[in-house]
Amino acid sequence: MHSESTEKALLGSLLIRPENIDIVRRWIEEPEVFYFDFHRKVWETIIKLDEGGTEIDAVSVAHKFPQKGHVYNNVNYEIVSMAENEATPSKAEHYAKLLHDHWIRRRLKEYSQNITSLTEDNTKDVDLLLNDFHGLVGDLISLQPTEDFDIQKVLQDTHESIFNKKGIVSTGVNKLDSVVNGMTRGEITIIAGRPANGKTTVAANIARNLVNKGLKVAMFNREMPNVEMMKKFIAMESDSLSYHSLRHGVSDRKDIVNNTMDYISDKYQGKLFMYDDVRTLPDTFHEIRKVKPDVIIDDHIGLIEYPFNDRRDMRHKIGDTTKQYKWLAKGEDICVVLVSQLNRNIEHRIDAVPRLSDLAESGNLEQDAEIVVFTYYPYISRYGEPDSNNRIWTKNELQLVVSKNRYGTTGSVEVGYSGDSCKLFDDLHSAESYEARKNELIKERIDLNG
Repeated sequence: MHSESTEKALLGSLLIRPENIDIVRRWIEEPEVFYFDFHRKVWETIIKLDEGGTEIDAVSVAHKFPQKGHVYNNVNYEIVSMAENEATPSKAEHYAKLLHDHWIRRRLKEYSQNITSLTEDNTKDVDLLLNDFHGLVGDLISLQPTEDFDIQKVLQDTHESIFNKKGIVSTGVNKLDSVVNGMTRGEITIIAGRPANGKTTVAANIARNLVNKGLKVAMFNREMPNVEMMKKFIAMESDSLSYHSLRHGVSDRKDIVNNTMDYISDKYQGKLFMYDDVRTLPDTFHEIRKVKPDVIIDDHIGLIEYPFNDRRDMRHKIGDTTKQYKWLAKGEDICVVLVSQLNRNIEHRIDAVPRLSDLAESGNLEQDAEIVVFTYYPYISRYGEPDSNNRIWTKNELQLVVSKNRYGTTGSVEVGYSGDSCKLFDDLHSAESYEARKNELIKERIDLNG
């Protein structure tokens, strides 16, 4: 329940960046948080220099280190080496939290021993024992630092949110943004739909739009391999390659494939991170914290694996997942997009337009999300059937149904959709024109090579 390297790293980080002392002192409330006596004395010296207004660095701390009554070898070397070899200043608070955790565990062990001793004292009345237990537990709880509230910081953040739209991230799908007004950092957006209704393609288009704006995106492709997802991006970025052709062979178009891949390599490098082999939620969060993205896209959460001995039903597992994602979004100041399937009950309804009750494990997903968007592709769902106006749906029409929007309106918007190009457009005409132009380019190339 102690870590010599962490103690050195914390002290070294303060020697390099002493302005972190106020942040760290919230967690190091007394010298005993340090397990090693030498480190305790270094900490006390740093605090005395800080309170005295003296500049703090390795030399000043070594000079003021209390030698009387203490015998340490190579004090100067030990202190200087902390700053040179051990520390990452940006992680000072992280180190302090780790040491605080070790300290609490040592105290907990000590208190447990005291409680055991009290229970073995048969001369004490039970009521007095309970009072003693309560006092011990209260002492332990009081060791936890409280959060500081700075109203000026909150007002400043609110000002930036109002006037600079800080915290708002647009999806880049214009018609969708016109309804939801963009996603909000610290919150969850759900994209849900039945199979072959374009939910993954919509998520991929949002990822592409975000990357093109210079934002960092982490995609967890649980349903398909990274290679297949990359084929979608290649189809999106190319003017004459279809997803179908990329899946089934384009040996006569290697130059176009290579050029498109070069473009993606240049444009997406350092902005798009994809994972197709991360199975559990803790491993997912580990990767997220390493990458520190602006937006997470998890496709889809029904495929997250849980420990074998977790016998809760899926409803409770999904509920726990969305709540953990919620806290992660707030803690890391990121947008979370969760892709989900719909219940199969929708296939037995006359009205096939999705609604909130169609969400798989709907109660938790609906409750924890700020925005819920359904993808509805009538060309597949109602193939050949006319709508209420006796119109037959075409393959280029996709509906995005906003069924929940905590901060705005709800409603359905129609976007242009080119499934084989994996692209969304603002309207049906743009999608039809794009497909016609792309088909012409493909035909010209076949004629040229023919």
